[in-house]
Amino acid sequence: MPFTPFHLMAGTSVKSFFPKYFSFSIFTLTNVIIDSEVLFYIYTTGIPSHKFFHTFLGASLIAIFVALFFRSFCEIGLKFWNIIFYTKKFSLFKVEVKITRLSAWCGAFVGAYSQLLLDSVMHKDMMPLFPISDLNQLHGVIAINNLHFLCIGLFYIAFVIFVLKKYIKIKKNYKKS
Repeated sequence: MPFTPFHLMAGTSVKSFFPKYFSFSIFTLTNVIIDSEVLFYIYTTGIPSHKFFHTFLGASLIAIFVALFFRSFCEIGLKFWNIIFYTKKFSLFKVEVKITRLSAWCGAFVGAYSQLLLDSVMHKDMMPLFPISDLNQLHGVIAINNLHFLCIGLFYIAFVIFVLKKYIKIKKNYKKS
């Protein structure tokens, strides 16, 4: 995946189905940290390499690290998000600031393992089971275009669910008044 955007699109669908049990900001941070490894190798060698962070062991360590130490950081980011979008015009985008332990852990591990899954399909140099195996049996399982379409489709599903939930909430509030 080209530096995370498609991963994030797919993650929105998880957030729309399980909003209380999934932190999208933790999910995003986990993906960005894992993909920072590729940026490091591009900067130092000129070659985009998927090494330690792109293994189950490395991604699991990143997920644990983010879930344990970055909840407060993400909550601060969400507070700023709400400050920026706190107008009547953008009130639909106001988010819950509190990140529970459960939602942090779910966001971190879904982020880490979805990163591995999507990148394993796309990148030949991935070795997700290293040091047990240096094979990438998922590479090319589906065409890259179809992988991108899948992520975009998941985003569209999340958007429809978001709009429907907001519509139902507005309709309920309208009936109460």
